Amino acid sequence: MRFKTLLLSALLASLAAASPASAQSRDRVFQPNTIMPAQGRGDDNRRQQAEICPLREVVNELRAQHGGEYIAHRLEDGGRPVYVIRWRMPDGQVRDFRVSASR
Repeated sequence: MRFKTLLLSALLASLAAASPASAQSRDRVFQPNTIMPAQGRGDDNRRQQAEICPLREVVNELRAQHGGEYIAHRLEDGGRPVYVIRWRMPDGQVRDFRVSASR
């Protein structure tokens, strides 16, 4: 009886392996051009970083226009990136400047 059960299960397994659905999965070829790129901001980040003006240029412009010295900065990301630069004026007063960071 066990022999018949084993024979029947082996026969069913070979039929299942020969079915068209499994034949398609065995014959499927990996095609990298059909893979969608990962969704995310990878390319967008690189593009935005390439368009952001270097901080050194902004600091040099502020120094030329107002005198004084750089204290600190932060970059606010949004629709248009903006540097918020804390600046010590020649008279000692501390001011915050908002300067567009895009070129």
